[in-house]
Amino acid sequence: MTTQEKIILYLKFAKHLAPKIFEDKTPKIHFEILDFVLNHDFSAVAVFRGAGKSTLLNKILTTCKVFFETEPYTMIISSDKEKAESFLRDIKEMIISANTAGYAIAKGRIWTNNQIEVIVGNTGEEKRCFITAMGAGQDPRGFTYNYQRPTLIICDDIESKLGQYAIANVRNRQKLREWFYADLLPALHPKQGKMILIGTILHEDSLLNNIITAENKDKWQTLLIPIIADGKPAWKSRFNEAHIEQIKANLKAQGLENEFYQEYMCHAIAPEKQLFRREYLRYFDGLEYSEQAIKLAVNDSLNERELSINKATFIRLKDEKIALKDCAIYSTMDLASYNGHDRTAIITFAIDGKNRIFILDCSLGHWSPFEKALKATEIYLRFNPVRFGMEKAGAQNDMFYTMAEFSAKTGVRIPIEALRHHSHAKNVRIANLHPYFVSGRIYLNCFMNGLAELEAELLGFDPDVESKHDDAIDALAYMQEFIANRDFSVDFNDDDDYFEDDPSWV
Repeated sequence: MTTQEKIILYLKFAKHLAPKIFEDKTPKIHFEILDFVLNHDFSAVAVFRGAGKSTLLNKILTTCKVFFETEPYTMIISSDKEKAESFLRDIKEMIISANTAGYAIAKGRIWTNNQIEVIVGNTGEEKRCFITAMGAGQDPRGFTYNYQRPTLIICDDIESKLGQYAIANVRNRQKLREWFYADLLPALHPKQGKMILIGTILHEDSLLNNIITAENKDKWQTLLIPIIADGKPAWKSRFNEAHIEQIKANLKAQGLENEFYQEYMCHAIAPEKQLFRREYLRYFDGLEYSEQAIKLAVNDSLNERELSINKATFIRLKDEKIALKDCAIYSTMDLASYNGHDRTAIITFAIDGKNRIFILDCSLGHWSPFEKALKATEIYLRFNPVRFGMEKAGAQNDMFYTMAEFSAKTGVRIPIEALRHHSHAKNVRIANLHPYFVSGRIYLNCFMNGLAELEAELLGFDPDVESKHDDAIDALAYMQEFIANRDFSVDFNDDDDYFEDDPSWV
C-alpha cells in the first residue's frame, strides 16, 4: 500500500467514525502533512494557525495508527495536561464509536483520563496498544508499557503564550528546551521510536522555529506551511483571500501585524535582528492593463497550454499615474534546486525617471521546466522587460537550453542573460537591499499574488541565519545586478552604454 492509499484509508475510516470532524472538504495540506510525517522518523512541521493540525494528528492519525498498524505505545503531548487529556478524550470516543460500528477494536483494562489501553483484532489474534497524554514539562522518564518505551510521540503546540512555559520569557524557553532534549527525546524507543513536532510559530526563539530554521537539522526533517503560498490560500474553503486579508487587517489595527507573519505566514525574527522593518515598506495601488489580450498557444510532447495575456500599461499611485513605456523594466528569475523544498521565483520591477523602484510582480511556484518557461513567457509578454536575468548555477543551467527551445517554438524572443552572484553569499546580497528600503525607493504592488510571501520573507529575514525560505527575496536581491550605481533619471533605456561601462556583463 502506498502512502497516499494509506492516507485515503485513514481519512475514510475517521470520517465514518466522526463525521462532524469533516465540516469542510479535506484540504491538500492535510494530505501533505500526513504524507510528510508518515515518511520521516523525526518530523517538525510549522503550520498556520487554524489549520486543523490537532484534529488531524492527535485524533485521526493516532486512532488510525492504533487500528491499522497496532502502534504499540503512543504518547500525546500538548502545552498542558488538560489540553492533552482533551485530545485523548476524543480518541476514546472514536474508539468506542468504532467498536459500536463493528470494528475489531475495544477498550482494554486501563481507561483513565490520561492513559488508555486499546485491544485491536479478533479473539486469539488481538494486540494491545497503549496511549498516554501529558503536558509539556511532565516527567516522561520511566514511562513504559509491557516493558516498552513510547514508539510514537506527538508534540502538538507544546509551546504556549500562557501557562507554565509562557514563551515570552527567556527562562521558560530555555526550560522547555532542556526538558525536550534532556527528558522527552531520551524517553523515545531507541530503535522503533518516531517523533512528530507540530505547531504554530509563536516566537523567533521558540523550539519549533529553531529546529525549522537550523542550518544543521541533525535527524529532523522539516516542513513549513503558511496560510498563503504561491499566491494561493492553503485552505481556500476555510480561509479565502478576503478572509486572510481581514485577519491581517484586524491584527494591524491592534498594532499586532507581526503576529500575522509569525503565526499565519510561519516567519519569526527577534525585533533587534530585523533588518527590514514594517515601516520601511511602501506600496502602490496596482496596475492598469490593455483591454486587448495577447493569445499564444504553447505545447511540447507532454503539455499543451493557451495563454491569454493583457499587457500592463500604467502604474497607479494615489495622486499620479506612471506609464510603463516611460520606465525601465527588468525581470530576475531565481531557479529552484531539485530537492523539492524551494520554489522558482520571478521578480519583475520598473524604474521611473525619479529613480523609484516599483515591484510589479512576484511569481512563485514549484514548477516543471515547461511551467517555468511558460511563466517566463507570460511575464515577458505582460511586462516587456528590456532584460530578463536568470540565475546561472550548476544543474540549473539546463534551463537556458529549455528557454531557447521554448522561444524557438513560440517565436517569443525573451532577452535572457545569466545572473551571477559574483561570489557574494546569498544573505549578503539580500542584506544589500536594505538601503533601497530605508530610503523609500522601493514600492510594492499591493495587488500582486506573491505580496504576502514577499512581505513575510523580508520581515523575517535574519542576516545571520542561512534561511531555507527566502525564494522571493533571493530573486529580489538579483535586482541589484541591473540597477547598482545607475541613474535612471537620464537615458534609462540605454542598455548598450551600460554593457560597455560594466564589462562584468560581457
